[in-house]
Amino acid sequence: MTALQWCTWCTGYTPETTLIAVIETGSGPGAIQYACPDCMRIYRLRPFDPAMSGCPVYQRHRT
Repeated sequence: MTALQWCTWCTGYTPETTLIAVIETGSGPGAIQYACPDCMRIYRLRPFDPAMSGCPVYQRHRT
């Protein structure tokens, strides 16, 4: 049995998703956005890349 995952764009469950964005907030919970293969194609989404996001955790461990 395959676990279903949530697609942020089509707001539905799918057996396959890709991490698209990590939204950090100063206070309160942040968010993680995933997309299914169809939404990735339709909306021309690209997988999350911490090097391009300015992610402070990635930047701190990179040097």
